[in-house]
Amino acid sequence: MSSVQPPEGENVISLQNISRNFLSMLQRQHDMLAYSLAGLRTADPKAYDYYSTVSRVMPAPQVHLPHDQMLAYARNLMLRTSINDLIGLSAECMNHCHLLCTLIRVRGKQQQVSPDLDKQIAQKHEAFCRLNLQEKFNELEATFDIICDLEDGIFSLAAALRVLVRGGMVTNDDITPDGSLTLEFKAMKDVEVPNDSPEDLPENTPVERPLGLTGTPQVNLTGGLNKATKTISKLSDTQRTFRPGEMLDLTDEEVLGLNITVAKFFDGLFRSVEHYGRSSLGDPS
Repeated sequence: MSSVQPPEGENVISLQNISRNFLSMLQRQHDMLAYSLAGLRTADPKAYDYYSTVSRVMPAPQVHLPHDQMLAYARNLMLRTSINDLIGLSAECMNHCHLLCTLIRVRGKQQQVSPDLDKQIAQKHEAFCRLNLQEKFNELEATFDIICDLEDGIFSLAAALRVLVRGGMVTNDDITPDGSLTLEFKAMKDVEVPNDSPEDLPENTPVERPLGLTGTPQVNLTGGLNKATKTISKLSDTQRTFRPGEMLDLTDEEVLGLNITVAKFFDGLFRSVEHYGRSSLGDPS
């Protein structure tokens, strides 16, 4: 039986492979998140009751949750899982980028195999993988002069996860000196611009909300009235501030925005790694 061989170049450590792999995983994360949100918004109480009783026995029926409580529990679990996965992807992406930068720094343009250099690279990389998130950022900047955009956005994810794991209520342990917990993330926002604006962006096509979704739809009451303008979508900075005693909850759009935040973080990280490689090895072009 012949084993399936990976595509040519798939096992090569390169920025192209790293970016392709991690953006693909992030896209799958986005797809799964969208699918989960769709399921939560279209959940049928009768279907839930059916599957709750189809086995005719429960481990502890006295603590069985009704549909409305289970919906809230499932959404909180989805949010925790999504944020945890995004943090894990971010840390693992930094690990791979560190390995590439270490290869560039230690080996340079040398193509010959050197066990001593390989051992040195492995030791440095293993030490980096053991670092916490803050230490990873510090190490990348100190060793390779790589400054990551949206570093605060990634720390926002970690802060949100700590709150959600404890039940979702913000406490005094979570706040900054200004007395609040602020989450920073990216989101696409609609902006009105003149029709003759030089903005090199496609005109926004409104997304039609399907029937059967729970929640209040957002209706644009002014759309189409002002013929002198057009609507375009721009990636914008967004913040949500929570104070002690408040529950940490995000809208569906904000939850998806966390995914976009990590995508933007990846983009900045890859650009910094590319700059380091060109500075160290020279531009091959």
